[in-house]
Amino acid sequence: MNYYAYIRRRVADLCGLRFKIQKLFAFVNYSDFDRLQSLMNEMEQILKKYDN
Repeated sequence: MNYYAYIRRRVADLCGLRFKIQKLFAFVNYSDFDRLQSLMNEMEQILKKYDN
């Protein structure tokens, strides 16, 4: 298994998921949306750390 390709696909999935969540949670309280965004940023940073 090519782990680098896997990580790149997961980062791409996160970017797509971020867009879907923004559309889905447009009506949610801003504090909840900010928490979701911060969790997604944290996941993206972890995946990018292993991509190097």
